[in-house]
Amino acid sequence: MHFIEIPKLQENSDEKDMLTAWTEFLKDPESERVRSLEMSVEEIREAKDELVRISNDQEQRELYEMRAKILKDKVSALNEAERKGINKGKFEVAKNLLNILDDETIAKTTGLSIDEIKKIRENKN
Repeated sequence: MHFIEIPKLQENSDEKDMLTAWTEFLKDPESERVRSLEMSVEEIREAKDELVRISNDQEQRELYEMRAKILKDKVSALNEAERKGINKGKFEVAKNLLNILDDETIAKTTGLSIDEIKKIRENKN
């Protein structure tokens, strides 16, 4: 048996975050909070996977696998949206620099290729 003196945990320590994560997991491994923790805390994800693996209920296993796939798909979609937003920002910066800087400097500044800068320049005219 382990006793944890929560008041002794420092406010912003990783220990407190992990304690909260494990408490949430133990209270309800199917909660929305635990689902989000699965994506960011490897130990919680491993525990959840093991819980599903040892479960004898085929239907519950299938539900978990569907939820896990949906979560992974959401993360992928968010990453893709973020990537597109960053690229759009780079193109906007490049457009604003066309009248000020040469293509090579714009490419170095934005991280875009010289070919991409040339295409932007062609489309602007």
